[in-house]
Formats: sequence, structure tokens, C-alpha cells
Amino acid sequence: MNFIYFFAIVYVLAMAATAVAVLLGCSVGDPKMGQEFLPILFIPQLLFAGFFVPPEFIPSWLRWAQYLCSLTYAVRLALDAEFRECAEDEEFNPNHCGTLLVASNVDQIPIYGYW
Repeated sequence: MNFIYFFAIVYVLAMAATAVAVLLGCSVGDPKMGQEFLPILFIPQLLFAGFFVPPEFIPSWLRWAQYLCSLTYAVRLALDAEFRECAEDEEFNPNHCGTLLVASNVDQIPIYGYW
């Protein structure tokens, strides 16, 4: 995987997370209270990004929240950058890379749409 591409993914994710943290910090008066509210913003990102729970296991009425989480887009970009070449290679049988990309919904929209 291209290091610069991976670095750009991580940088954009860090800027998005920082923006959300600054928004939360500006909305509360006490820094301790802001620190206590951070898990309310960042833990759902881990759940909806597909790290621990596949999106198919999330109830359908709650599945829309994955599109609000910046981590979802960063994970899909990183998975595409890492496993796309392997998925397109027909030498592997069975093709686990392609299965991983399908299970992670990476091909749901064109890859430039995640940026």
C-alpha cells in the first residue's frame, strides 16, 4: 500500500475527529464535562464503522448512523487501499480479499465518494 495514501487517510480521519472534539469542547462550559462526553461521541463510531459488529447485525432503523461517523469512511478507504489489488487478482482461490471487501461494504459507493 502506498504510504502517502495511507498517511492521507489517517490525517483526514484525525482532522475529522479533532473537529468533532472541538465542537464538543465549545458546546460545554466545563472541560471535565467535555471529557466525560467524549465517549458518547467516539464509542458509537467503533460500533458503526464495522470493527466489532458487521453492519448487517445493526438494526435496520439504526443503520443510517454509520454514515455520520468519519471512522466508517476511513476504514473503508484503508481496506480498499490494502486489499483491492489482492481482490482483483484471480490467482487466489478462494478469494478472501474480495470477500472481506464485500463484507465491509467497501464497494457500496465509488471509492472517491469516501473522500
